[in-house]
Amino acid sequence: MQRIFAFALLNLKIIGPISRFIKKNRITSFVFLLLGVCYWLLLPPVLFTDKYSSVLTDENGNLLSAKIASDGQWRFPQSQDVPEKFKQCIVTFEDVYFYYHPGVNPASLFNSLKSNLGARKIKRGGSTITMQIARMMRHNRPRNYYQKLVEVLMALRIELSYKKSSILNAYCSHAPFGGNVVGLAAASWRYFGRSPEQLSWAESAVLAVLPNAPALIYPGKNQSLLLKKRNRLLKKLKDKNVIDANSYKLAIAEPLPQKSFAIPQVSSHLLDLCVRKNGGAKIYQTSLDIDLQKQVNALLNSHMQTLAGNQVFNAAALIIETNTGDIKAYVGNSFANNNDHENYVDMVQAPRSTGSILKPFLYAFMLSDYKILPKSLIEDVPTQIGAYGPKNFNLGYDGLVPANQELARSLNVPAVKMLQSYGPAKFHERLKQLGFTTFKKSTTHYGLSLILGGGEATLFELASAYSGMGRALMNYSNPLKSYRSGSYRELSYLKNDSQKIVKSRTKTDLISASAIYYTFEAMTELLRPQEYTGWAQFVSKQRIAWKTGTSFGFRDAWAVGLNPKYTVAIWVGNADGEGRPELTGSSAAAPLLFSIFNLLPKSDWFNKPTNDMATIAVCRESGFKASEFCTHVEQKNYPLGAEKTKVCPFHKQLFLDESGNYRVSGNC
Repeated sequence: MQRIFAFALLNLKIIGPISRFIKKNRITSFVFLLLGVCYWLLLPPVLFTDKYSSVLTDENGNLLSAKIASDGQWRFPQSQDVPEKFKQCIVTFEDVYFYYHPGVNPASLFNSLKSNLGARKIKRGGSTITMQIARMMRHNRPRNYYQKLVEVLMALRIELSYKKSSILNAYCSHAPFGGNVVGLAAASWRYFGRSPEQLSWAESAVLAVLPNAPALIYPGKNQSLLLKKRNRLLKKLKDKNVIDANSYKLAIAEPLPQKSFAIPQVSSHLLDLCVRKNGGAKIYQTSLDIDLQKQVNALLNSHMQTLAGNQVFNAAALIIETNTGDIKAYVGNSFANNNDHENYVDMVQAPRSTGSILKPFLYAFMLSDYKILPKSLIEDVPTQIGAYGPKNFNLGYDGLVPANQELARSLNVPAVKMLQSYGPAKFHERLKQLGFTTFKKSTTHYGLSLILGGGEATLFELASAYSGMGRALMNYSNPLKSYRSGSYRELSYLKNDSQKIVKSRTKTDLISASAIYYTFEAMTELLRPQEYTGWAQFVSKQRIAWKTGTSFGFRDAWAVGLNPKYTVAIWVGNADGEGRPELTGSSAAAPLLFSIFNLLPKSDWFNKPTNDMATIAVCRESGFKASEFCTHVEQKNYPLGAEKTKVCPFHKQLFLDESGNYRVSGNC
């Protein structure tokens, strides 16, 4: 209570004289108030309005790609922290009393004024780091005493609004480092090829001395002067016990950088996508793994060298974590020095004819909607539906073929028959529910050709749909007989985006878990490409469900594969749409698919959704639900509701005459 009373009394002693002064000197008080407001408004809301580079990093902050700022400068967006080594170096070299002064160091200013008057020219600046920020904010105006006064006033004002750490971050992000390199992050990558956090003491010291005279010295120019400045700074660090004697000896022995490094462009197409969707001048931290990205880049470009002889020049690849939907590698196109073959086009986002790559979705829908059983026989005979006459890729026919073998062998005629039975309009709508946005025209425009490549899809949405099926199966709860929402969604490429999905348990009937399981089982039986010599090693490593596709005219080759850990999607072709002989999914895309899976950790197989299955009697010959006339019947665990499918249409009761040679009817 005594403290409160004393504090109130002190306020009265201070406020009283001020109030009386204001009453007696209203004009003077108004002038002081106006000057105070003007001084406060001297500082803009944002210290710097410079143009920034667009930056892409992986999940751990490693630099993947960057685009130069619109003003031609490599200037990364302001960092939130400065590495400790560089912090020690820059403060020691530029402003040893940085943490103690209020923005201005009176002793430095006095010594500077004394030196400049004695030399009758500006010889020393006496600027603190905060004053240098003020000068950079005002675009380095001519050095004179008036400008120095303005910098002093602004520096004091900056210190009133910002913490020391924020001021240091702003300086390190906007200081010039020579040429068109601005800021610590850009300088670290340009001069040493790695992030500031990975720099040694010697490397940090090199960068710390550059802003002092960026036009005079930088790596590759005036090396002897740069070496002297660096070693002098390292000596100061040793004398201050920031580094020990051994570290000092090792540091001064390090060579200087001789040339600039190119900014990494490990995933430039994804950076373009981020800028196009969310704007530039930002740092985008993605879900990618830089090591995996580099490996896939190398595999894809090596694979394209083997296809270049057939004049096939473009390819794209995606690796997705099946459970989360996070993209771990994004290769928008193959690499070419001069972009001679439109390699700058992001083929992950380009709509292309689907070929047979949609067949597993139709098979899954028909299983889920009780239209077929996994081994129901489908007609494979010469077919003409109006003006449309589909043909199998091998131009042969099997008469009847089990539905799962139709999928494994990718037969066209049975697929068209299945779509005709299921309904093109319903299939068209279901594809949209899976997340496909490219099938924008009416169902009549696509017709039955939709299942054979009559429509276009992007690799991004195709991978989203396949991984969505994998998530739906993995998220099915056997004990609760329930599904989890959010399985069918767009892939995530920004870090933590997939975690924003609400995962409440709700029933979904898009595709049943058992239908997905049997679809994946059929996809494991797909005929392996003979051209892929590494298949024997691959098949012993892990099991995947996979499918290929080839568009009309050999323009697009597709391959998609997945297991509970990863989904991999591949497109191969020419960006300009030129078709090439033998450009097929099995020969051009599948080998790359298997090569990528060989990079990935081994995965177990999907759990069988037993509570979404029921035991029914099945005709062994036809694969349909057994009728009373079927002679060979077996019990099968098939998707729940399979009893609703139609009975075997092949075994029927027939009436013959006494000779047993002629069929009769009830009217005979």
